Amino acid sequence: MMSTPYFPIKVFLSHSLSEWEQRKYNCLAQGEIDPIFHYTTAAQSHLWKQLFELYSPFSRENGREFYKNCFKEISQTIPSSFPYEIVSLGCGSGEKDHLLLKELMPSSVDLWWTAVDTSLQLLLEACIHCPLNIEKINPILSDILWEDTLKVLKITNSQKRIFTLFGVLPNIDPFVLFKSLETVLSKEDFLILNAHLAPVKSESQQDYIEGIESILYQYDNKETRLWLTEVLRDWGIENKTELFNISFSMHKNFFRIEATVYWKENGRLVLGQGKELKMVKGSPLRLFFSYRFTPERLEEFFSHWSFRVINRWLFSNKEEGIWLLQRI
Repeated sequence: MMSTPYFPIKVFLSHSLSEWEQRKYNCLAQGEIDPIFHYTTAAQSHLWKQLFELYSPFSRENGREFYKNCFKEISQTIPSSFPYEIVSLGCGSGEKDHLLLKELMPSSVDLWWTAVDTSLQLLLEACIHCPLNIEKINPILSDILWEDTLKVLKITNSQKRIFTLFGVLPNIDPFVLFKSLETVLSKEDFLILNAHLAPVKSESQQDYIEGIESILYQYDNKETRLWLTEVLRDWGIENKTELFNISFSMHKNFFRIEATVYWKENGRLVLGQGKELKMVKGSPLRLFFSYRFTPERLEEFFSHWSFRVINRWLFSNKEEGIWLLQRI
């Protein structure tokens, strides 16, 4: 009988019941669901994994090989004479990070992995299949932007650090995210991230719009709807909303795709901690947004922060890219 590995997981207060209830109330009051709530339950994690396998370029069109080749180039670019701590912010199921670790293992002096995610199920999945020995894995269950998490990640030791952001950039305001990253990464730390792209012929506004329209089917489908509305079922409010709608809009020079439902009727919603919320018929409740960048706009964005672009790799279908940055 195979033994089950044991992982001591650090849990931050972003996942405490009182904080959870407060964030839930804030979401509904502001009319926008926090991305953290789409990965809370085992059912949500399962639905997300199915969606990822259907529509992610990583799962299609030799995506895994593309990532492996990129990571091989990265392993030849960074100095190999140091022990490295890989810090995965939003590791999910960890498949991309595992590929990176496998490419770095033969040449690096020593490797440690700190994996941070908001989903317990995905975090455990990532740790169980990690190629490193258990004693070199440090799992953290937390919101990656939680203040206490950021404080812990600021602490450095003798190891050099490589941060990864896979699947995170599309679903967090990039300005908020990079403001936090500047406080956490030390000078010369590396950052590897992927970005979902609108496939464009040029950087013109019209081509950008056409690129967004060409990939809307990846969001306007039954699998995405099932995943994004699971939070409504979990909170017992699915029957109080209607008209699931996919649209896109410009936000700070980037287009983002948004999924929205609307309150079906007027009334009051009773929540935890004795709080109530007024529902107004027809008012929107945004479930989700996903930024779709273009390569040049994204690199222009990077230039405003303390990072330099070392290299980039784009999928042949131009729907995703990988960037290697370094803190300066």
